[in-house]
Amino acid sequence: MDRTLHNANNAQRILELTADTMLLIDRNGICVDIDSHCDLWFLQEEVLLGKNIFELLPERTRDKVMPVFETVIGEQRSVSKNFKLELKDETFYFKCLMYPYDDMVLCQYRDITQRSNVKRKLEQANRTLREIQKVAQIGHWTYNTAENAFHYTGYTGVLCKEDVQHISFDMYKQLMMEEDRPAFEDWCEKNVSEFNQESISYRIRLDGNIFYVRIQTYLREELPDGSCNIEGYIQNITALQHRRNDINTLTHAINNAKESIFAAKPDGTVIFANRRFLHNHGLADNMDISRLKIYDVAADMPTEEAWQERCRNAVQNGSNTFIAHRPSKIHKDILAYECTMYNVISDSGEESFWSFAHDISERMRYEAQIKRLNRIMDTTINNLPAGIVVKEINNDFKYVYRNRESYNRDHFSDNPVGKNDYDFYPPIVAEKKRQEDIEVAATGKGLHWIAEGKDRNGNLIILDKRKIKVDGDELSSPIIVSIEWDITELEMIKRELQLSKEKAEMSDNLKSAFLANMSHEIRTPLNAIVGFSHLITESDDAEERKTYYQIVEANNERLLQLINEILDLSKIESGTIEFSFGLTSLHNLCQEIHDAHIFRTPEGVQLVYEPSDESLRIETDKNRVFQVISNLIGNAVKFTKEGSIKYGYELVDGQIVFHVTDTGTGIEPEKVGRVFERFAKLNNHAQGTGLGLSICKSIVERLGGQISVSSIVGVGTTFTFTLPYSTQETPKEVDSEMKTVLYKEEVPQSGNGISANEGTGKEKVHMTKQICILIAEDTDSNYDLLNAILGKQYRLVRANDGMEAVLLYDEVKPDLVLMDIKMPNLDGLEATKIIRELSATVPIIAQSAFAYEHDVKAAMEAGCNDFIAKPIAQSKLKEVINKWLTTE
Repeated sequence: MDRTLHNANNAQRILELTADTMLLIDRNGICVDIDSHCDLWFLQEEVLLGKNIFELLPERTRDKVMPVFETVIGEQRSVSKNFKLELKDETFYFKCLMYPYDDMVLCQYRDITQRSNVKRKLEQANRTLREIQKVAQIGHWTYNTAENAFHYTGYTGVLCKEDVQHISFDMYKQLMMEEDRPAFEDWCEKNVSEFNQESISYRIRLDGNIFYVRIQTYLREELPDGSCNIEGYIQNITALQHRRNDINTLTHAINNAKESIFAAKPDGTVIFANRRFLHNHGLADNMDISRLKIYDVAADMPTEEAWQERCRNAVQNGSNTFIAHRPSKIHKDILAYECTMYNVISDSGEESFWSFAHDISERMRYEAQIKRLNRIMDTTINNLPAGIVVKEINNDFKYVYRNRESYNRDHFSDNPVGKNDYDFYPPIVAEKKRQEDIEVAATGKGLHWIAEGKDRNGNLIILDKRKIKVDGDELSSPIIVSIEWDITELEMIKRELQLSKEKAEMSDNLKSAFLANMSHEIRTPLNAIVGFSHLITESDDAEERKTYYQIVEANNERLLQLINEILDLSKIESGTIEFSFGLTSLHNLCQEIHDAHIFRTPEGVQLVYEPSDESLRIETDKNRVFQVISNLIGNAVKFTKEGSIKYGYELVDGQIVFHVTDTGTGIEPEKVGRVFERFAKLNNHAQGTGLGLSICKSIVERLGGQISVSSIVGVGTTFTFTLPYSTQETPKEVDSEMKTVLYKEEVPQSGNGISANEGTGKEKVHMTKQICILIAEDTDSNYDLLNAILGKQYRLVRANDGMEAVLLYDEVKPDLVLMDIKMPNLDGLEATKIIRELSATVPIIAQSAFAYEHDVKAAMEAGCNDFIAKPIAQSKLKEVINKWLTTE
């Protein structure tokens, strides 16, 4: 093989062409000779000699080199070009000069890797420079004498922008302050005639503001056409001028950079230091730094050996990045520098090391504060009533965070960070969670749902669950955040409110139905009353009139019962229902109920008071118990066509248990639960308001008991209620109600079957006398009714109001007074009090449509002897009058 490169006869010729590593390659790419001038492993004879160079090159490099090689062979001309060579874990940059050499190519390899790295650093420095230009408000300009126009770009904030701006010379002069124009024109003439590095400052008025700018030329070029190109920089020095600071060069701007910058020789001699470096190390600005050794200045590398170690790292790696802790001997508040050091070799071969240090003290303090805040946030999140879980999407949805609440909720005993759902949950549960995560990750849309389950104690727990995606960036991968709020208490309240709402809506619907029913229930008896009242006036048959009268009386009773139920409901809903407690004989009470209802029981139905303990007495409201049992019997009458209605009581476990049992139609099972609801009318064909049983329930519960029902369709129904067995003695005598009685419409029968209003012979003697009755009544129709009932038997004197009643009493001295309560001028209660001052013995009977117990009590306290409620039954009125006239 011809070793051309080793032939001494050719050495002179080759050395004239190159001084670097040389390879001689034939037209097929075979390396026929090599003269290596470097230690790089891939440029050695054993690697390349006799090998096809293109087969050894990486594909990307080969694709760049081969076309150039073919050009040199084909066109027989030299070519110089830079290439990038990527081998294993290293990247090299080289300049390849290819020369045609006979029928081969002589390749001169020059390693420019270090220079390329420096170039990149310089590009970074250029970017930094541009940022500095922005801070320093510096721009670039060019001027062509032929165009007579300025072209601006940069960051001065005055005309200049990043894009090139154009303005004519004359227009630009118009923007200047007039007194500054002559100096600017002289400066321009000097630069046109010859290169002039002197700068000039002047003022520009723009958009109503005045700016100070400085302009300087750094390039002048004469063109073949005789024109001249001038380039330079322009700086907005308005802020500097206002502060009277001279900032005149870009070096000064760099000198004021925040970074601490220095350069030193390999032996540690300092060759450059910016102002920040000098300040941080307590050095004067005018100090001769060439006498300093860097290891004598910096506290983080106190020896020459430490400096040499850093230099070796910079040489080996191209750069050396490190953290320098406590770098200053003077300023102890500087905690650390983040440093990058570069090895730079000048064109003359002089080696130096440049260090760029950024003070990260504030960042370290900030990071310490962040860590503290993270601890606070972690403590806070761990004590929230919410489970928070964070999963990394690109890492198999593994946990990166779980707070304490989520640990407690899922019973995790091990640290789950770095694991996924399949490590802790059953496969079915884990797969369900995984599908949810995949859906959120794929769509970016969050999930929100409510789930119910059991906590670790087996108690119901209701969770508000959410899953959301948080997108990542170049430094972090996307994550999924799962949040589970324990809303058990809130959800239970919500459900209770919903149930209350539904009940309120049902109640509203029932009220509407109730009002419609009321219309029917009121109009029905009124129709009978009005109709048969007309028939009574038209009939001449006494027996027929009596029948009609009985029908009118029955419908009066029915209408009055309806009104009483409505009033009771009103008092129950308002919470003002009153009770009067006294020691009550249950046997006597039940006997009175039997006597009151025996004549109302329909034919074919037997009312039975079952034998009960006659000795039992309890402390209760006798009238209310009477009302409850009467309502239950009345309800049974509606649905019992044959058989019996039985009632009674017994003492069981310290409670009195009452029952009312019928053999009626019974209640369907699905309707039993609604029996005691207000306005609930389970049989729309039966008479009634649907309030009676609801009123019974309210009364029983207010008396301290409970009421229930059991029923079999076609067999019958049993209502049961309990009252506490209390025998507390009271001043009242047994079976005593209040001293007054709220009289009812029905006519009770005496023991011998004679109607009470028939009276005895003695009573008839009193009635034959011309007895005077004073009637205080302001309503004409009400007085006419009393006159029709009493006028044939007694002498009646009418007073139209309470005041007139007092005056007439003193005038006529009546034997009895019928006193209406509600009257104009002076009401009946006040009139009674005045009459009682005149006479303590005259009987005064209150008559009023105000029929509650507190109304009766008020009348008694005012001085009335008795009370009768409107509407007034004729027989009851006569009975009460006879009672008080007989007792005189």
